Amino acid sequence: MTKDRRNIAMSNHAAEHRPVSGSEVCEPYTARNCRPMIRRTPSSTVDVFIPSYQYGTYLSDCATSVLSQQVPSLRLLIIDNASTDGSREIAQGIAAADDRVTVVLNEQNRGWHHSFNRAIDWACSDYFMILGADDLLPAGALDLEKAFLDEHPEVAFAYGVEARLADGLLDSGRCDAARTRWNVVKGEEFIRRTCFDSFCDVGSAAWIIRTSALKEAGADGHYRSALRTADFEMYLRLAMVGDVASCNRVLGIRRIHDAEMSAPYNKQRVLDFEDHEAAFGSFFAHEGTALPGAGELLTLSRRAMGDYAYWYGLSQLLHGRDDAKTAFAFAAERRRLPTWVPPLGFLAKKRWLRSMWRAGRRVVHPAKPLDPGLKVPAYF
Repeated sequence: MTKDRRNIAMSNHAAEHRPVSGSEVCEPYTARNCRPMIRRTPSSTVDVFIPSYQYGTYLSDCATSVLSQQVPSLRLLIIDNASTDGSREIAQGIAAADDRVTVVLNEQNRGWHHSFNRAIDWACSDYFMILGADDLLPAGALDLEKAFLDEHPEVAFAYGVEARLADGLLDSGRCDAARTRWNVVKGEEFIRRTCFDSFCDVGSAAWIIRTSALKEAGADGHYRSALRTADFEMYLRLAMVGDVASCNRVLGIRRIHDAEMSAPYNKQRVLDFEDHEAAFGSFFAHEGTALPGAGELLTLSRRAMGDYAYWYGLSQLLHGRDDAKTAFAFAAERRRLPTWVPPLGFLAKKRWLRSMWRAGRRVVHPAKPLDPGLKVPAYF
């Protein structure tokens, strides 16, 4: 049977679709045309969105890792932001070969916020995932996440370990997954921990959202365009709606390369501090105002960010790098103590330090080549 091609050309007007021959336009999310989200049956479904821009080298592998997941009624949306490297043609080829795929081709680069929000409007399955075009899903990841969320309707989003793929070698760090374990925390507790630590360990390639929670997370579930780290703010917004679950298994694979979106942050870490602080500020100016002690939590997050910047600045100073001065200046504006007094309390409170003795007993698995079938080694 010939499979339908689902290619959509997007006009410059955000609300206008111009489908090409043989295409199918998926209606935007409304209460009228979307089925109920929270289910506890095997028929739950998953929508995956891949934003694409100049990642033609990786797009096919990314899509394959999604389409090979053994979940029912899977749908995949690819939105290309006017790429010139052949990504558009690759996306069209993927859609031609699999009728679960919808492709949107922007006539100009509308920015990633626009693409993300367009995908959120499109999503109407039980669960929703955003996966970078350069990232991968390990075999069985969606099935594991979906099964857990089906049994825990109180959970707004779930995440697992994010492995790293660099130069063809897969590295999971100290992931110890001889037995699958899930941990659920209340949304408010997740927010407080995140403010206390200044960051959280959710990997962008290893998390999945309950679609109904996303639609309730303020701003129609849309990412705020003023934020460069809008995904971080979204973690906090979703935690206002439901609980947060974490898993000890590798559920996503992040590809490390010079052109990845996070590359500027790797070179200018203070920029990352500033953007995370802006995300905290936005959250507590909107959804977070309903939290008891919201003002104190915002202050706590700023001080924790300053402490983090202090230790980063010290490490840069010891290595003779220019970023040290900028980091110390950032820290000085947010800390209550003078620069010559180190924030020792920040080190003591980090969860990863409290569990270091356990991690030290684990076997550190060396990085190894990724299986062609995108199967993660059993010990992951």
